[in-house]
Amino acid sequence: MDVQGSNQDVTLKIEDISRAMVSNIPDVLLDLLEVAAYIYCADRRCSRGGDTLDDYGHDWRRDLRFTIPLREPDRWESPAVKEALRDALGFLSDDAYSFSFVRAENPVAPKELYFTGLTEGTFEPDEVALFSGGVDSFAGAVHDLVANDMNLALIGHFSATKVVNVQKELISGLQQNGLDGRFFYTSVEVKNKGVRSVDESQRTRSFLFACLGLVVARLFGKDRLTFYENGVVSLNLPIAKDIMGARATRTTHPQVLDGFTTFFSELLDHEIGIRTPLQWMTKREVVETLSGSGFEGMLGDTVSCTRTFVRTVDHPHCGVCSQCIDRRFAVLAAGMEESDPEQGYTVDLLTGDRSAKEQDVRMAVDYVKCFQKLTACPKNRFLVEYPEITSALRYFSGLSTAEACDRIYDLLQRHARDVLDVLDAATTRHKGELVRGELPAGSLLSMCFSRSKIEVSPPSGYDSQVKDFMDRLQRPVCEFAVDETAKRVLFKGDFSLEGTNYDLVAALLDNHRTGKRNGSDIAYIPAPNLAQVLGIADASLRQQVGRLRKLVTERLGVDLGVPLGTDDFIENKERAGYRLSPALREVSPGDL
Repeated sequence: MDVQGSNQDVTLKIEDISRAMVSNIPDVLLDLLEVAAYIYCADRRCSRGGDTLDDYGHDWRRDLRFTIPLREPDRWESPAVKEALRDALGFLSDDAYSFSFVRAENPVAPKELYFTGLTEGTFEPDEVALFSGGVDSFAGAVHDLVANDMNLALIGHFSATKVVNVQKELISGLQQNGLDGRFFYTSVEVKNKGVRSVDESQRTRSFLFACLGLVVARLFGKDRLTFYENGVVSLNLPIAKDIMGARATRTTHPQVLDGFTTFFSELLDHEIGIRTPLQWMTKREVVETLSGSGFEGMLGDTVSCTRTFVRTVDHPHCGVCSQCIDRRFAVLAAGMEESDPEQGYTVDLLTGDRSAKEQDVRMAVDYVKCFQKLTACPKNRFLVEYPEITSALRYFSGLSTAEACDRIYDLLQRHARDVLDVLDAATTRHKGELVRGELPAGSLLSMCFSRSKIEVSPPSGYDSQVKDFMDRLQRPVCEFAVDETAKRVLFKGDFSLEGTNYDLVAALLDNHRTGKRNGSDIAYIPAPNLAQVLGIADASLRQQVGRLRKLVTERLGVDLGVPLGTDDFIENKERAGYRLSPALREVSPGDL
């Protein structure tokens, strides 16, 4: 892959940046642009299998290895930077990553290569925000511009002309309705050139988007960027039993955004933040912010559908993907359908026939079933029924995990009520057609009519495929190997412990091996003794153990497909000390 020269097969273009900003762009930001473009385009080129559950079950997780020539490779070769990059991407896309950064041998491209339409003049934004052209980014930008009286720099990414046209139409509408001069907009084109994209899941798109936003933010002298995304989508609650891991999108999941800020801060040696003003809002509540803003009439100009290949002028929304379903429920719940007419959807949410494709029927049915189930879930059973939520709980600044859990529960309950209220109202409105059987049997209303809980017959082999898929993703025994010569603790995938982390594990290893060999209980090492062996203070030991636990549980949660508990690697017992978990299994390096 190459972003320049005669072998160029990756397009990277940034429009309408000022000449003064480009002249001062540091090499590390140019390197970041190229790394992000390579990762995104490689993600699009590497298949996760076919469209069926069975194919995706086998091939969903990929092993992606990169060797990238850069201007400042030493900065990127830092263990902390590489580890933060692998961690962020691993949880985001559910893949294993390895990176090698080398010094570019050929003359690197001049910085002007990536910037077209250089402008004169200056602009000073209050915030730098990502702008996709969807409901959330448009409503969030309008709220900041109008209600919060902010000046914004809006960053759009596109790989298809249809996408940038939507963004530019919205930008033009803002300019023509009194906001000209209040914001700066730049569009960034990143796509494969002359190479067919084979994967449409685009799980690394938010990483690319965040990197683009960071580059522009730093050019403006800012140290944070804004993601406009409602909290229900961010939390990626699986709407079907076969949607797990990154198959349920994690683009703005709290752990993902924390991973981005950790990586950016390590790379730049400067603390970077991400602002998420819509985190505690449902989609309906986001849509409602447009009411009374003076821009509610532009709701229908926003586009949420990601299926650009089927998009038409008359039908910008397919109506069958999860994004379209989510959007339409929100618009109807907010009572703003006049601003977003049903004619814009190829398949109407409530009365359209979905029977042409079984997966379209299942998507709509599973969406409703998910939130039917949620409304019946009491708060004290919430984490038992939805354990996926635990991965987000510790990433809300200023909230304890219990407080975060309560707020998430309330957020999802509000969204679930919106969904069911829309269905209740529509059933009443269309009751005559339903009774007379005039609506298509494959419409969502017909499938819901006269049933307290909707069901749909699974396709042939579906249940066995789900079982096989889930079995493949069940937690395996946590195996590790020790390379005593290189002083590394090795795990499956491209993950290892070195340095002080290796020293800590090595200090606990003798007791672990003795207990395993003799079939006896594994002895703890008292904290003062362990601290003395490592040559550190007791307080430093607690901090080091905490950091190592966090690192291992997060990385193995990515590599093995399920989160590990806090004590699943290093156990701590009051007054007894520390030991490696008895559940761990040591193997030879060749057996990993």
